[in-house]
Amino acid sequence: MAFAVIVLWLGQNLAVGAEVPVPKDFSYGEKNPLGAVPFSHKFHVTEKKLACPDCHTKIFQMKKMADPAQMKMAKLNEGESCGKCHEGTKAFATKDAKSCNRCHRKK
Repeated sequence: MAFAVIVLWLGQNLAVGAEVPVPKDFSYGEKNPLGAVPFSHKFHVTEKKLACPDCHTKIFQMKKMADPAQMKMAKLNEGESCGKCHEGTKAFATKDAKSCNRCHRKK
C-alpha cells in the first residue's frame, strides 16, 4: 500500500514538472569495526545521474533497510544490493580490498 502511494505521488509530481526532494543521507553498520558505510542519495542522483527507479524497487525497497545486518560483503560481492552496480564496470568493485575506505568510514 505504501509503495503504491509513493508511486502515485512521484508520478503526479513528475507529471507537473515538480522536483522530487532528494532523501537525506544515512549510514549502514554503525557498529561495524571497519566503520559505518554512509550513503548519499544526492551523490548518486546528481553526480551519477541515477533516477529513483534505477534502484527502487529493482534493488532496494523504498525505505531504509530495516536490518543493516543483511548487508554482508559476501552478498555484495555476489551482486546483491550495492554490489549490483559496484561490480567494477559501472562503479568501483566491492571485491577490491584496496577500496574498503571508499565505503567504510571510521569516526
